[in-house]
Amino acid sequence: MKKALILYDSVYGNTKKVAMSLSRGLEAGGLYVDSNFIEDFDIRGLNNYDIIGIGGPTHYHGASKKMKSFLNKIKHLKMEGKYGFAFETKGEFRLAGSAAKRITRYLNKINLKIVHPTITGIVLDQEGPLKDATLDFMEQVGLNISDKVNNSNSQSKLNRRSKN
Repeated sequence: MKKALILYDSVYGNTKKVAMSLSRGLEAGGLYVDSNFIEDFDIRGLNNYDIIGIGGPTHYHGASKKMKSFLNKIKHLKMEGKYGFAFETKGEFRLAGSAAKRITRYLNKINLKIVHPTITGIVLDQEGPLKDATLDFMEQVGLNISDKVNNSNSQSKLNRRSKN
């Protein structure tokens, strides 16, 4: 069974809710999932996972201080053959910026195959709540990601067999 890891930063609990919904979707798709707050995770354990999702709230048009610090700790890792995706929570206004864009840049630096474009959960006020149906949407996104990863692995096996 493939293993997924969801790492997140959360201030008011909204990003944690998104992370948990993504986790439920990944599990529904047949993956084993661990979820951790970024400060509670030892980066030496990243190699134990096939899929890594990292997310946080958008602060000052980008990633939070905690997220920036975490990303700097992982930027030297090489994770070839593994999948990744970034998610965020932010307000719904044009100049909000994006934490997920920065996270995606770091996921690319450590050679993860990006399996889904950035995923955004809209927060209606600074402290929440999340926009209606966000958690259901996130669960569906998690299921879609697990389908992509499972199907791409099956496709890789088929491609290897046809070459032999």
